[in-house]
Amino acid sequence: MDFCEKARQQTAYFWEASFTHPFVTGIADGTLPLEKFTYYMLQDAYYLKHYSKLLAMLAAKATEEADVAYFLESAHFIREAELELHRTTFRELGVTTEMMANFEPAPAAYNYVSHMYQAFFTGTIAEAYAAILPCPWLYQEIGVRLRGATPNVKLYDEWLQLYGSEDMERKIGEQKAMMNRFAAMPGNDERTLLEHFKRSCYYEWQFWEMSWTAQTWESEVYMK
Repeated sequence: MDFCEKARQQTAYFWEASFTHPFVTGIADGTLPLEKFTYYMLQDAYYLKHYSKLLAMLAAKATEEADVAYFLESAHFIREAELELHRTTFRELGVTTEMMANFEPAPAAYNYVSHMYQAFFTGTIAEAYAAILPCPWLYQEIGVRLRGATPNVKLYDEWLQLYGSEDMERKIGEQKAMMNRFAAMPGNDERTLLEHFKRSCYYEWQFWEMSWTAQTWESEVYMK
């Protein structure tokens, strides 16, 4: 069993919690309120901004020329393609410049990003990659599972098409192969890699919950 197979097996409960979360199923059947999707998109834009930075930073950790090129190209793709989708979506959702100026990352989003930076700054390239791989991999699996869903909401249709595409499936296959190669490098502790991967899977589930509840720093206090 390679690293990705083992990591996926050991975190299956987080994946199932994401697949069945009302935020995700609400996208699939079109019942998710647009205000919850707006909240999610703002938090996701924050996440992707840092995700693209981490990919660029990973290029500096990489020793193989092909890996350097991959990380730089991926960072550019996310910055130019996915964030452009967000900007387009923001217009459709009526997100104003004032809303963006007053944006504050929610606790779950902030903690997730902090976790990824921690893995990068304190660990190997394998540890850093183990912390960022669950995001695209989970979204791709959600996209595949929800192929054929008909939310009949333009933004939700586009979201499902993006993550359920064959191109996305091919890219995730390449990313898993890269993760397995990094994990096999000398000096890596598999338990540490699995811990980084597991925490990111947890934060992925928390991202849906955060968006479903419109989590704020204040709400975290009052819910105690």
